[in-house]
Amino acid sequence: MVLVMVALMVLGAGAGLYGVVRLTVGYQPYVVPDEPMSPTLPPDSRIVVRDRDGEDVHRGDVIAFDSRAFAGGDSVGDTVFRVVALAGDTVACCTDGKLTVNGKPITETYLSTGEYAQDPMATTPFSVQVPTGTVFVAGDNRGNAADSRVRGVVQLSGVTGFVVATGTVLTPSSLPAVTAFTDAGLPGAPLTDSTLPALRWFLAGGAVLFLAGLIGLVVTLLRNAGRRRKAAAVPPGH
Repeated sequence: MVLVMVALMVLGAGAGLYGVVRLTVGYQPYVVPDEPMSPTLPPDSRIVVRDRDGEDVHRGDVIAFDSRAFAGGDSVGDTVFRVVALAGDTVACCTDGKLTVNGKPITETYLSTGEYAQDPMATTPFSVQVPTGTVFVAGDNRGNAADSRVRGVVQLSGVTGFVVATGTVLTPSSLPAVTAFTDAGLPGAPLTDSTLPALRWFLAGGAVLFLAGLIGLVVTLLRNAGRRRKAAAVPPGH
């Protein structure tokens, strides 16, 4: 029984350690400094960024990158924006008030309807063919975002991660799934992250197993000690 309890503790500690390592190595905390991605990511909100690690970028992904990755990179510091067009796409504004990608109007239900929604910047006409090795990004607060419309496309090599949740790695709330681009008939659904919730179960399950093993070990040792005391208290010959 003692060996079983010890095995539970080892298994629990291993599961918990695996979860901690994966969370600290594969995910980074970040605080949104300003409002270009409101209302999806309001200013000062805490978010979780999953390391890119060579993964493909899709239309609709919210990505993290150093501002120097902009073609007109004139500032330093991490920032987050939504990818609205990939290399080879033609992105333009606006048809009936909607962004178009390869001539297809995109119904972006996640856009801000706040004070800047009617700002002329939100519907200033443009048309860009996205160069190879780059993506075109835009803020959800389209009327108040210094994004690719102002600063140029973003080098893919500068994209460091994907925003997968708000909150912290221990208390994440997954970003809502975005289907605006696939609904318009464009291929490639945005990234969805199932690893982060699974790692939380590793941590919780590891803690439960470790505590169960520890409690069981203590109870077993106490019972064994009690039996030995009783045996020692019995007079010889009885």
